[in-house]
This record gives sequence, C-alpha cells and structure tokens, in this order.
Amino acid sequence: MRGDHRLVKQVNQTQILDYIRKNGPVSIAQIAERTQLTFPAVSNIVKELLHSSILSVRGVGKSSGGRKPLLYKLNSEALYVIGVDLSVDDIKAALFNFETQIVAQARRDAPASGEPEDYVQSVADLIESLVKQAGIVYDKVLGVGVSAPGPINEETGEVIHPPNLPRWGVFPLRQRLEEKLRVPVKLEKDANVSALGEKWFGAGQDVNHLIYILVGEGIGGGILIGGQLYRGNRFGAGEIGHGTIDLDGPRCNCGNYGCLEAMASGLAMVRRIGEELRREADSSFYPQDEPLTLSLVLEALQQGDPLTQRVVEETSRILGIGISGIVNAFQPQKVIIGGKIPRAYPKMVEIAADIAKRRVISVFRDHVAIVPSALGGKSAMTGAAALVLEEIFTFQFT
Repeated sequence: MRGDHRLVKQVNQTQILDYIRKNGPVSIAQIAERTQLTFPAVSNIVKELLHSSILSVRGVGKSSGGRKPLLYKLNSEALYVIGVDLSVDDIKAALFNFETQIVAQARRDAPASGEPEDYVQSVADLIESLVKQAGIVYDKVLGVGVSAPGPINEETGEVIHPPNLPRWGVFPLRQRLEEKLRVPVKLEKDANVSALGEKWFGAGQDVNHLIYILVGEGIGGGILIGGQLYRGNRFGAGEIGHGTIDLDGPRCNCGNYGCLEAMASGLAMVRRIGEELRREADSSFYPQDEPLTLSLVLEALQQGDPLTQRVVEETSRILGIGISGIVNAFQPQKVIIGGKIPRAYPKMVEIAADIAKRRVISVFRDHVAIVPSALGGKSAMTGAAALVLEEIFTFQFT
C-alpha cells in the first residue's frame, strides 16, 4: 500500500508541476480546481516543493473574502537542462532554466575527422563553455538531451551506421556522453526530437497528434500520438522518406526506387538541377567548374534563379503528394514541416499543403493543419531539452 501511495503522490506532483509550468504564478486553490486534486493534497505537495526550492512565491492573488492567497511559480534557478543538436555540419547546444527558458546558447563546427570520439569531446567542450557563459553551478544540471542522426536504438543508446557519418559504425553515444558529462543523457533521432520540440515550445503546443516532417538533404519524420513519441517496433517509425511515390522513379540511398526522399529532398533537388543543366537548361547562376551542392542550390534559390525556383516548386508538389498519404494513414491534427529547405524557401510549405489538401480523403481535409515549423533551426535543440524536461513534467507509466 505504501508503494501505491508513493506512486499516487508522484503522479500528483508531476501534474501540479506541469500545471504551474504552463500557468504560473497560480494559487493552491487554482491548482486544485484545474487538476481536480483536493486542496489538502495540493497544499502538502506545494509546501514540499517550496521547501526544496523547486517552487518560489510570486506575490499574492485576489481575495475572495479571506486572506489574499499566495501565488506560486517554478523557481527558474532550481535546476537546468541542456539540449544538444548534433549533426554532420555542426553541434549546437542551449541551456534551459527550470521555467524552460533559454539562458545561454553555443555552437561549433562538427569535427573535421568525423570520428565519434571527437564528437563526444566536442559536445563536452561545448557544454563546459555553455555553463561558464551562464555562470551556473554544474551540479544544477539535471540532464542532457541529445538529437543525433539516426538510426538510433533508444533502449541501448547506440547510433547505428548513420548514413552521413560513415566512421561511426555502431557507436554507444549515450554511454560515452554519460561517462564524459557525469549526468544522465537522453538520446533520440533528429526528426523525433524536432516533433517533441514543436509540441513543447512551437507549432504543436495545442495538439496531441502531430507529424513533423524534416526536409533537408533527406526526408525524415517524427510522430507524436497522444502527445507521446511513437517509435514503432524497431525504433524505425517515422521513416516517411522511404514511402514509394513512383514505381519507376530514381534509385534511393536505401536501395529502393521512387522513394519520397529520392524525389522531394534536398539531394533530389540537386540531382534534378544537375540533369537539367546537362540538358543545357538556361541558368547563368551555376558555374561549370564547381561541383553542384545543396548549399549552392539554396544560394541560387535566394538569388531568384528561375531554373532553381522551377525545380523547387516541382519538388514541393511531390512533397505534398507524399504528405497526403501520411495524413490519410495517421489522421494527425497537425503536420509541421521544418528543415533547411523550407527555411530557405518558405513557399514550399504553402505549395505542399495545397497539393496535400486536394488529395486527402475529404472527411479528413478540414481537420488537419499543415504548417511551417515555429522553431526554425532550433527545433532539434529545444526538442532535445524536452527529452529531459518530460521526465519532470510528464509522468511515464512503464
């Protein structure tokens, strides 16, 4: 029975903390009313949290006849979490206080060697500089959340042969970071944490069923069902880039043909533009003596190159066709599109949404919103922090 009591208290405490996070400063009476917990239960938990400096008093509220009630909020300096976005190009990190506000940020280029141990050391160095920049005691860091290229075994914390990091093989990233950082580390693939970041801080705060589509060099997806990440049977859920769009389409890196990624990703755009240039398409932007890269394509897009704009618009329409199938299969409340391509060409979301809405089953059409990311290039970093924050504010039944 004592174990049951502790469980109930833990659930109640999580519920109270989450309500204060979203609505504070609030009174005990307000918390009790909205959480449907008893006034004495809320009062006891709030007193304990106040005693341990997790909460602080923030003034008084209006009286309804007696003494004015005290108002409580999270103590922003009680604890901190760190979110890290580890990619092929760079490593970004942000320090969040207990009120989930960013208090410091840092960035550095990815190690030129591509070696996993060099990445581990770079993350450790970046976090050390971040903590010094913020002027906090490292002991107050509750944990570190890390976004990394997949595939990732969430149970073992291993990154498994990431395609764009060929020197990694199967690497125990979580274990090595925990040994180096001396705090708990949560690890998740980039598209999943981006979905979580939008749920906590961005365009998905008002829904519980959402799909985040990451459009960069490739195409990935993160799925939230009932507000929880859906990882699938073998941690591979969200590989929406590998749904077939065209049976006779170009070969994909996965070995299949006509995948959405092979037809609507950044690398697909590079391939298409290369084909057009070989057919002597009219474009004065691309120099003949330079290799064609995604960075060059995005620069051409910013300069208004007509060939590039045409290819990107066609790519956006193909993306919309892929999204329509995803909506029909999952019926999310929102589809959020992010990544470096829609950041460089915001019209991509508008074009893809228009095509998708036309092709979605009519009964779903008015019940799904297709919108751009609200977090831009910070969705993975903030979502990584949310991996740690949800341990505090969301009770997980196991």
